[in-house]
Amino acid sequence: MARSKYTKYRDVIERMGFRQLDVFRYQDREIIRMQRLTDGKVFIVELPKKRDEMSLEEFEKIVKERMRPLQ
Repeated sequence: MARSKYTKYRDVIERMGFRQLDVFRYQDREIIRMQRLTDGKVFIVELPKKRDEMSLEEFEKIVKERMRPLQ
């Protein structure tokens, strides 16, 4: 079975110690919900553009900068 083109972005999130829960896709942006593996706390990241429009390095930088806890 072929891997999705988005798997590489999920792998980046997993290397950071998180599990990707959901991705909400809009016309011009995406919102990712992810869970920290150490304590189960859920975070949300709003990306300024779609994942496939950015490099893996840019994606990781944006996730680190824009990650906020889900209230």
